[in-house]
Amino acid sequence: MLMKAFIISMINNHESTVATRMVIQSIKETGSKLEPIILPATIPDTIGTDIRDIGMSGIAWTYPIDVHQDGLDMKTGLRLTHYKTANHSNRVACLVSHMRAWMKAIDLDETIVVLEHDALFTRKFKPNGLTEIWKGGIIGLNNPIGATRRAHIFDEQVKKTDGLQSVPSVDDWDIPQGLAGNSAYMISPKAAKKLIDKVKEIGMWPNDALMCKQMFPWMQVVYPYYTTIQKGLKSTTTQ
Repeated sequence: MLMKAFIISMINNHESTVATRMVIQSIKETGSKLEPIILPATIPDTIGTDIRDIGMSGIAWTYPIDVHQDGLDMKTGLRLTHYKTANHSNRVACLVSHMRAWMKAIDLDETIVVLEHDALFTRKFKPNGLTEIWKGGIIGLNNPIGATRRAHIFDEQVKKTDGLQSVPSVDDWDIPQGLAGNSAYMISPKAAKKLIDKVKEIGMWPNDALMCKQMFPWMQVVYPYYTTIQKGLKSTTTQ
């Protein structure tokens, strides 16, 4: 049986459409045991509707959006720094897209793979090979190089051990640290529910800051990696 892979793709955006086709082609070329399903990305104009559709209306954005808000978050004990984003609504839309993917896992009651349109499979993904030794949660599938900050430190730590392992530490203990970007990860319904519950508890954060090892110490990554990111794509979040 194929595992469902939800690809977050911007409809009516040529670059995103081309990138999404490359994701699907890489799944086919590697023989990965995945059923690709396009999940139309949330865009600024649809944030309100999409949040309402997943029952998350009324939850505020609580992560810093400029330098004046940077500092210690009293609720989590984490030191937060704003992301450089030309249009803050794009950052919110990115989170909502991922939240909608998490709700797919919950509603289907199935473990799924979540992919952004810049993902690219580099080897065959066989879910059974992971789920047999996995206790459920979240597994990052992505090569960190070019996908996250301090990528080489992340890479050096992960390469020490083959297979599933904890998310490596690449910074001070009070700075959110998680997967190598959110371009590709596997998530169980139980873990998806925990993420949704955390948003309800602390408010809306960038999805890669929310998915941090400090709040979810059971998150894992896998080596060798299954995916990398496509080269030359502009970020739709920072624009």
